[in-house]
Amino acid sequence: MPRPKSGPKGGSPFWPLRQSRGAMVALHRYIGLVLAPLLVVIGLTGSVSVFRTELDRMLNPDLWTTQSPDRHLPLSVLTAAIAKAHPDQPLIALEYRPAPGGTLHAYLTPALTPSGQARPDEIFLDPGDARELGGRVAEGCCLNRRVLIPFIYRLHYSLAAGTTGLWIVGITALIWTLDCLNGLLLTLPPVTPPWRKGFWRGWEPAWQIASPKNALRLFFDLHRAFGLWLWILLFGMAISGVALALGPQIFQPVIRTLFPVAPPASEIPLPGGPHILKPDEAEALAGRDAQKRGWQARPAAVMLTHTPERALFYLFSDTGQIPAGFGSPLITIALDTGATVQTSVPPEGKLGDLILQLQDPFHSGRLAGLTGRILVCASGVVTALLSITGVLIWDRKRRARRKAQLKKPRPALPGTALEKG
Repeated sequence: MPRPKSGPKGGSPFWPLRQSRGAMVALHRYIGLVLAPLLVVIGLTGSVSVFRTELDRMLNPDLWTTQSPDRHLPLSVLTAAIAKAHPDQPLIALEYRPAPGGTLHAYLTPALTPSGQARPDEIFLDPGDARELGGRVAEGCCLNRRVLIPFIYRLHYSLAAGTTGLWIVGITALIWTLDCLNGLLLTLPPVTPPWRKGFWRGWEPAWQIASPKNALRLFFDLHRAFGLWLWILLFGMAISGVALALGPQIFQPVIRTLFPVAPPASEIPLPGGPHILKPDEAEALAGRDAQKRGWQARPAAVMLTHTPERALFYLFSDTGQIPAGFGSPLITIALDTGATVQTSVPPEGKLGDLILQLQDPFHSGRLAGLTGRILVCASGVVTALLSITGVLIWDRKRRARRKAQLKKPRPALPGTALEKG
């Protein structure tokens, strides 16, 4: 059987990029053109959202800061004060152990006034006496200082379009994930495969921004080099974007199918039999459960649900800040029976569990502390830059093709040339 001939310059006939590069370029181009407006919005709003709490505090210091010392009022006192002030808006979540100089932060059930206006459902309380300092509509619109940062955050994760927006963002992230892989392959030498000599020498120019001879070359180098330098981060952001937007619908079922996960933990009944718990008692149970698993910080936030009555303690921190790394324990206590319904102290479990636990810390940058947040902030800007330069490259090439067509001589029509003789 004859041996297949090598491709030009040491290439291999088995390197698939040789045959499919044209189709891959076209796919990358048109996916980029379709997704570009969405990725610019999602990328830039994501960069702002990384530091949304700090920015919101700067814009609204009257809501976020106070001179009163934190008296560490019991959780039952705080929930009772909120219920008395807002009897028709049940409490949903409360962050009740702020950083020094910070305020308590609560979310209520949305409601309307008799005239049909939205009532404030995000309120801020003084940690010294539970006095209400102010409030706002959590999903208010759009550009005044009270709601600007929350609005930008909603634009990031749902285009401020509710469930429909979540699906759009999730599908965009899914397509972007696949396009990241396609884009990486397009930077590889089209002839020389990785197992052949000269591959790395052929790939090296893709990482560089050469002295541009024209705007098109500059845009191309910026597009390719920035995409390579931050490829791992951008690819991870795309995957985690799918996980956060469409977790229960797509991401979680896929991970649980492909990777091993630990079986769900059984409920741990309260010693002495079931009885109705006060919020303080549930907080103490959650704290003890976390300490048994090696987590010393006390719970600082709770989310409440009804029918059945549940209290999810989700922020274990003595500083009021979300801890770096994989984040905080999640411990759910059944208020109607006293049982511990769910306990998660990441990182724990099998490979599938770790992948699921990784997504939010990675996407927010908290996995690597302040450095990680800065990198994630930069990745949003780079995402917008890649989208814009991709559109500019397409536009410049389109103009060049039209210009070349105009310069091309047109064939003479029959009967217009002078005949000799």
